Amino acid sequence: MRRLGALVIIAAALFVFWGGASETARARDSDGDVVIVIDAGHGGRDPGSEAVTGAYEKDCNLAIALAMKEELGKYKGVKVYLTRSDDEWLTNMGRAMVARSLKADFLISVHNNSGTSSNSGCCVYRSLNPYYSEATERMGSLIAGNLAELGLRNGGVLTRPSTQYDGEDYYTLIGEGIRVGVPSIIVEHCFLSNERDAAMLTNPDKTVNAETARKMGAADADAVAAYFGLSKRTATADGQTTVTLERGESVALTAPNNAGAVWTSSDTQVATVDENGTVRGIGSGTAEISFRQNDGASGSCTVNVKQPEAVALTGCLDPTFYESMADFNAIKIDKLFGFVSYSDGSSAKVTPEITGTLDRGMVGIQDISIRYGELTGYLRVCNISAPYVPEVTLPAPTDPPSGSNNGTASPNESVEGTHASGESEAQVRPGVNTGDPRSKEKGDIAGRIVKYMVVLLALVLLGIVIIAFENSRRRRRRSGRGGRRY
Repeated sequence: MRRLGALVIIAAALFVFWGGASETARARDSDGDVVIVIDAGHGGRDPGSEAVTGAYEKDCNLAIALAMKEELGKYKGVKVYLTRSDDEWLTNMGRAMVARSLKADFLISVHNNSGTSSNSGCCVYRSLNPYYSEATERMGSLIAGNLAELGLRNGGVLTRPSTQYDGEDYYTLIGEGIRVGVPSIIVEHCFLSNERDAAMLTNPDKTVNAETARKMGAADADAVAAYFGLSKRTATADGQTTVTLERGESVALTAPNNAGAVWTSSDTQVATVDENGTVRGIGSGTAEISFRQNDGASGSCTVNVKQPEAVALTGCLDPTFYESMADFNAIKIDKLFGFVSYSDGSSAKVTPEITGTLDRGMVGIQDISIRYGELTGYLRVCNISAPYVPEVTLPAPTDPPSGSNNGTASPNESVEGTHASGESEAQVRPGVNTGDPRSKEKGDIAGRIVKYMVVLLALVLLGIVIIAFENSRRRRRRSGRGGRRY
């Protein structure tokens, strides 16, 4: 019985440990995957900086973002999305809201810097918010270190405070990413105003150097993989294995003895395979990937590439922040546009219909529900025409894997010069229409902690009662036997 009591206590401890781990040491994705949102800065009507070669930053950013996504597509346990997958523009608030809609574990915005001709190298901007500073510092350090290995000067990890609000981040993407509960950073890969840097990433004919963009994207991806402890997707072409991929994802196949294998794909419109056996999903369907070796041995693997599905909708309206009631009341809802995110990580610009209403007299953040087909999402706007001081909020649930630091945060200012502000989602003022489930998640976390504490206490007390009862019974037994021990 004494052993039983001890086992009860041990079981209680294991229950709490296992239960707590299963609730907190998981990615936010319903499948348990890490979710990374890659944002190619600028785009469309906003070209960003112009390189000394004449190339535009928006094109450099997109090339690096696409390369980063392709490299991360080689890893298992991760889903990767782009805020834009072509030459489109969306607001900085919209980019942060894309990350929220996808429940991202990290938002990484890809940029390239501009300054004087003597400025050079890479740097990363992280958040000032104490709940996110450690996570964004660590990711930023990993990325900057990898980029420096390409021959760039390492400018390190930097912060930039708001000139309007104490303790706030300057850049809208970082501040609003933090506000919706996603660790967010801006990566400045090089200075396009520097001849040496620009010569690395761009060509004299005003185009992007694809090879350098690929290396920079791979450097970013390797840092993400190191941060989250990801491992690459592999399989054996033994004639019995089937692998399912999203478009753009990859798997490294091996032959049984891997000696001099020549690889072929039955349908290169579905999946391609290189000389090393690395298969990449190209289009939906099924392809047979085969190999033949020098000794005549052969084998195959079936690869299914899924049809992309629409998974999230985000609304955008320019401008996002309004500093006077006149401007706020002049909002033209018919100028709304949105972005649909697909399961293969791509995105597409759409025109959604509004299903919610805008309160034109409200100060602070409003999340207006929108719909496109079967998808629902949110458009976020902020009215700062009246005296309005943003508040640093409570930390968000610690859902991502070890290494991430979560929280919610505060408003900031735009990278494009537009002031950004807003109310915290955890401490919204009465009447603010946020429609955000994260406050419920925080309540759920607190509820689970209380539940585990109660269960632990009950089991410990039960163990103590059992041990006390057993000790009492043994003492009575000894007394009846003259104190002799057998």
